[in-house]
Amino acid sequence: MRFDSRRVINAAVGLLALGVIVLAGDKAWDSYQDLVSARRLALINTMADRLIQTAAVVALERGYTSALLGARAPAGSAMADKIKELRNQSDASWTTALKATEEVIATPAGARLTTILAAMKQSYAAITAARRRADRTVRGGNDGIGAEEWLATTSQFIQDTARLREAAFTTSEIQHEVARSNLTIKNRAWMISETAGMERARLAYYISSGRPLPADQLDRLKAVRGVVEHVNGQVRNLREDHEQMDDRILRAVDAMEQDYFGRFEQTRRQVYAAAATGRYPLSAEQWLAAATASINSILAVIAAASEVIAEKAQEMVGQARRALVLQGTIAAFAFALAVVSFVRVKKTADAMFYDKELAEVTLHSIGDAVITTDAGARVEYLNPIAETLTGWSTKEAKGRPLSEVFHIINGVTRQPQVNPAEKCLKEDRIVGLENNTVLIARDGTERVIEDSAAPVRDREEKVVGAVMVFYDVTLMRNSTHLLSYHATHDALTGLINRREFERRLTRLVENAKLGNAQHVLCYLDLDQFKVVNDTCGHIAGDKLLRQLAFQLKDRIRDSDTIARLGGDEFGVLLESCPLDAARRLTDGLIRVVNDFRFVWEGKTFEIGVSIGMVRITPESASPVELMSQADSACYAAKEKGRNRVQIYEPGDTELLQRQGEMHWVGRIQKALHEDRFTLYSQPIKPLLNGADHRRYQEVLLRMVDEAGNIVPPMEFIPAAERYNLMPAIDRWVLRKALAAFAPQRGGAPGDDIIFINLSGASLADEQMLDFIREQLRAHGLPPESVCFEITETAAVANLDTAVTFMQALKKPGCRFALDDFGCGMSSFAYLRNLPVDYLKISGAFVQNIANNATDRAMVSAINHVGHTMDIQTIAEWVESEKVLEELKMTGVDFAQGYCIARPQPWLNA
Repeated sequence: MRFDSRRVINAAVGLLALGVIVLAGDKAWDSYQDLVSARRLALINTMADRLIQTAAVVALERGYTSALLGARAPAGSAMADKIKELRNQSDASWTTALKATEEVIATPAGARLTTILAAMKQSYAAITAARRRADRTVRGGNDGIGAEEWLATTSQFIQDTARLREAAFTTSEIQHEVARSNLTIKNRAWMISETAGMERARLAYYISSGRPLPADQLDRLKAVRGVVEHVNGQVRNLREDHEQMDDRILRAVDAMEQDYFGRFEQTRRQVYAAAATGRYPLSAEQWLAAATASINSILAVIAAASEVIAEKAQEMVGQARRALVLQGTIAAFAFALAVVSFVRVKKTADAMFYDKELAEVTLHSIGDAVITTDAGARVEYLNPIAETLTGWSTKEAKGRPLSEVFHIINGVTRQPQVNPAEKCLKEDRIVGLENNTVLIARDGTERVIEDSAAPVRDREEKVVGAVMVFYDVTLMRNSTHLLSYHATHDALTGLINRREFERRLTRLVENAKLGNAQHVLCYLDLDQFKVVNDTCGHIAGDKLLRQLAFQLKDRIRDSDTIARLGGDEFGVLLESCPLDAARRLTDGLIRVVNDFRFVWEGKTFEIGVSIGMVRITPESASPVELMSQADSACYAAKEKGRNRVQIYEPGDTELLQRQGEMHWVGRIQKALHEDRFTLYSQPIKPLLNGADHRRYQEVLLRMVDEAGNIVPPMEFIPAAERYNLMPAIDRWVLRKALAAFAPQRGGAPGDDIIFINLSGASLADEQMLDFIREQLRAHGLPPESVCFEITETAAVANLDTAVTFMQALKKPGCRFALDDFGCGMSSFAYLRNLPVDYLKISGAFVQNIANNATDRAMVSAINHVGHTMDIQTIAEWVESEKVLEELKMTGVDFAQGYCIARPQPWLNA
């Protein structure tokens, strides 16, 4: 039974029109949602700018009022007039910021900010009260206010404005890349400006009062400066990682580097150099003017970012409006098309069956390219548009295989695509071109094309060929129907992007909670990718990512999701996947990367991958926290040797410690400020020289927490090292240890020797040498009585710096010990370059020397080399008499460990 062709055509057109109406309506709704989000983004960005402006004025008022409190300047002075002007500016700016904040809170998602706004209002009211008390202090009246209370009150308000800004961005359903831009560049620049503002205010107080800066305040400011340097390093990394960052932001960051971290640095050093005496080289007004000018360069970075984000918001509003209008127009047009198709069905059907001559004339004159083939996919006809786009004439192409004339590839992966005409002949159905299809013409010209191929049947319904219709959309890459694809996919690899990945992750989290299902999130970070970028350039790196992304996508299941999250980082979502199956899949991904070889200009590169894995269960936290957990697990996989999988477990102390390192920064700074560290000591015993009656002891550090409990060093030292707080801690230890050691020491130089640890960061601190010399003089200690311990790892990582540092202190007589010796792969190779007096043999070898011949041989070798170079040896981790006897037989000079004595609190410290 044959179908009536008229009815078939009419039904097809009607269904197509209905589909277009539904699709256009769905896209129109998405455009409306984007419009709402863009408008809210503009409101939030305006609010954030107003809050930053208010905080900047309050921060400047904080500095001038601190100077006024230090100088006790009378009313009517120039400084008092300046403060009055700043108060007026602050009140006016606060009124504007409050109005902008209330506009954001009035939006549907803004109610969650009400509590923070109430706290911010309360903190600003506290500033108003503190101003009156500051005025009474200057006049010498009662109920005045001290500098520390004034600083705390104003800083609380500034912190509340930051909390409100951050909450507004993190709780809003806005484009992820825009929110991330705010919470990176703007927030980190604000952290630098606020830290600089606190330094400006605190020093203004001491300069105006002519008082020396107390040692604890100096250490606190230097510790805070370490955080500033770390945050600025993150800003530099953002600049390097985001090649598409707006030029205005880049110029502002460069200006900040030149001004705050450049020209202003000389003024800072002059002030700090005079801090111990109180004889400052400039007045409080001069200091405030110089500091404010440099801080303005930091605020300029925030202003540039705000300008870019405001433009982005307006652009998004315009795009959403245009998309809304276009989708509505398409829906209306589709409806009209459906009506016309039903009314004029007879005319439409008749037009489809004109004779061959009329059909060829029509094909010859239409604006789309048309190619027809026989049943074997050999070319029969090209219309003029097809001839132009392919570069082949009908005469030249007739009888040739279609794949020779119609050469297409994927524009993203650059991989060949299956010819749609061949596929439609094989599967006997209409086949559309894939997204990002590129036609390579006969002369090599590339064009982006769209459309489809369909089989051609005779009157007996037998397939006798195919017809392919396509058109050039190269100039329409950014048209509305392509924007949806580009908004959810990475332009380089063709994988979905971070925004779409996080949307799908959110869906899986909700699915796990509702359906009691289990999924798996994986975070992939390529190892050694930077080598390709640095050696061959970013073009090669981009090609590597495209090739590898294609292979990774081919390795996962159809139901899974893989995305490029940025740089050389990828994310994988394994839906309805038990942990064992997920482990097998990730092992397969590691094999794919290990087997991958990238060749560029005759050079072959091998890379690896580290994977962090976390389960998505009904008990899982938010998507943001899941991403953080997977990232932490990936970082742990890198630290454990790379090219492996690390599964995140909620009770994994190592991963929890890594996530909590940032929390330790505030605790360490507070402990320094409150002097909540304590010293322990452990004796070192001579083994061979019975006549050596000198006392040797190593100083060990502990922290005392808020409840009075002792915190071991390995809980807080990693965070201190990561965030550049070790120089401040080393200064505390040196000052306390030398003060305690001075009254205990014997009479002659070198009678007793104290061992003090120094971090690798202190070796690179330009002011540490002067600090050590000053402390030795202050406590009347001969340099021969002090031995500094430096770990082998720190010495190798900063070899040139370490040698220079050690030689400078060896010259007056200080001694040096190389700690944990033997852990490195090339320990002996660089030993001859380091001027050390003692080698502390790593306890990893010492503790099993009585039972392990290899460890005994290592200890013997280290001891022999040390003695050959006239260096004495100290064995660590000596925990039994049996080990002690083996060390004596081996000829080791000293021993240290629980067998000798356990660490004890240093009573005089």
